[in-house]
Amino acid sequence: MNIFTRSRLDALESSLGVSFGDKSLLELAFVHSSFIAEFPDVYPESNERLEFLGDALVGLVVAHELYTRFPDRPEGQLTQMRAALVSKEALAQVADVLKLGGYLILGKGETETGGVERESNRANAFEALVGAILLDLGYEVAREFTLRVMEQPIKAVVSGDAPLKHPKSLLHEVSMSKGYGPPVYRVIEESGEDHQREFTVEAMVNGAPAGQGVGGRKALAEREAAREALRAMDLGS
Repeated sequence: MNIFTRSRLDALESSLGVSFGDKSLLELAFVHSSFIAEFPDVYPESNERLEFLGDALVGLVVAHELYTRFPDRPEGQLTQMRAALVSKEALAQVADVLKLGGYLILGKGETETGGVERESNRANAFEALVGAILLDLGYEVAREFTLRVMEQPIKAVVSGDAPLKHPKSLLHEVSMSKGYGPPVYRVIEESGEDHQREFTVEAMVNGAPAGQGVGGRKALAEREAAREALRAMDLGS
């Protein structure tokens, strides 16, 4: 079973700005454990070991960059900024910018239960990709790639233009602190073809509409709805 065609791998490399010597490592970065469980003979393993490696490298690269770039920041602030940047929510957003979700190789069950929507799957794919780059092209290339694709999130966090927490997490905390209970998200409109769906989601706080968001996935639309709700409450950026 050939999941990735050569042209698709070439297109992915081009979009990432990275050229692999061993393209099987690039492909492996997107293999979810659910696919291995259903088709054990197609790939030697899932992307979990690459994710382990990439997770460690992303954390190191981000910590080193923050330490170097902000020599006057105390340890507590650096720790908070690093935690925000390497969270699953933040890395899923990086994966979304790189459009990695469309390359995930999932089992049928995982696909049917919304596997592409899971932030953890997209974040893990990004970490596995970094791990694959490290193994194939070395530390410096992996470091340069990580900093390049994470430059905007780093700038946004350190400048205060983005919250240190994911909008949905922040809205949840605010809503609970006010005694409203957790926010509720509901899809109010779907449009587009199956391969190019667009969702409009409404965030409900205390039983009332608080914000709307639009995105190509429900998770993205929910995030934008939460961000709009925070803006309406003068808590967002």
